[in-house]
Amino acid sequence: MTKGEARALARARRAAFTPDTWRAWGAAMAAAATALPVWAAAKAVFAFAALPDEPDTTPLLRAALQGGKRLFLPRVAGQRLETVPVSGPAALRAGAYGILEPCGPAAPLPQNTLALVPCLAAGRDGARLGRGGGYYDRFLAGYTGARLLLCPRALVWDTLPCDIWDIRFSPAEILTENGLLLEEKEDFLP
Repeated sequence: MTKGEARALARARRAAFTPDTWRAWGAAMAAAATALPVWAAAKAVFAFAALPDEPDTTPLLRAALQGGKRLFLPRVAGQRLETVPVSGPAALRAGAYGILEPCGPAAPLPQNTLALVPCLAAGRDGARLGRGGGYYDRFLAGYTGARLLLCPRALVWDTLPCDIWDIRFSPAEILTENGLLLEEKEDFLP
């Protein structure tokens, strides 16, 4: 399977889920993430404003702010992502690709930041299938902090096509609505 075919399949599967499902998955992922030691250790969270076909990140964004963590969101700047501190949803506007982005000045991520990363699908071997722009791969290539890939269980497959430049995640870094993939005992979907 090519990446293009995998993206088409992932988009078709994602289209079958309702907004209520995406909200429920987001709430479950927030509950699972905030219970992890990596969340407790983080002084800042780099997250994203979810698209309609992604787990709702609103509970995670709120948890970060209410927990006294600094919150950063990405903004597309040419071929890279800038990290921008935010204090709430009022600081967001539609940006590149219709994604909500922060308006303020960019700032570097502090030490002890936890990055929450989106995907179209993930392989249990750690492959991440993005939307095709390479923004997160470029960001993650220079990022050395803690990270979690947010992927609904229904979109975790045995394998996915992966290029040499694609950033991989360990099963201990893939968060589903059931918790960390490493800790799941269910069979994987094809």
